[in-house]
Amino acid sequence: MSLVQFLFSFEGRVRRLHFWLFFLVLGFIYGGLFWQLGHWHVDHGMRYGGPFGPAGYWGFTGFVTNPVFDVFAIAAIWMKLAVLVKRWHDRDKSGWFVLVVLIPFIGWLWQFIECGFLDGTPGPNRYGPSPKGRGVSPAAVF
Repeated sequence: MSLVQFLFSFEGRVRRLHFWLFFLVLGFIYGGLFWQLGHWHVDHGMRYGGPFGPAGYWGFTGFVTNPVFDVFAIAAIWMKLAVLVKRWHDRDKSGWFVLVVLIPFIGWLWQFIECGFLDGTPGPNRYGPSPKGRGVSPAAVF
C-alpha cells in the first residue's frame, strides 16, 4: 500500500503499528503547526468605569484561526477517518464503526480499545489480505 493510499483511501486494512505511528506523527505535526500557525486571541469589547472600576471589561473574547492551519486540519480529519476505517476493516468490521464514538461515555473507549489494542483478523478477510502478510503462501510472495 502506498503512502497516498494509506492516508486517503478508505479501502484495505491497516496494522496496529501503523495506526499508532500515524497518530503519533500526526500529533507532532499538528502540535507544531498549532504552535507556529495556530489560533490568535482576539478581544472585541470596550472598557468602562462601571462596577469593576477603571479596569472593568465588557465584551466578547474569541479566537481567529490561521487559514494554513485550517486547511491542514481539514486534511487531517480526512486522513484520520481513512486510517480508522482501515483499522476497523482489519478487525473485520464495517468502516461505519467509526461512528461508535458518537455513543456517549463509552464510544470513544470502545474505539480506543478495539482499534488501538486488539489484533486484526488473522489471514485475509472480506476487506483484503492481512497487512501482516499472514495467511499468504511463501510462493505467492515471489
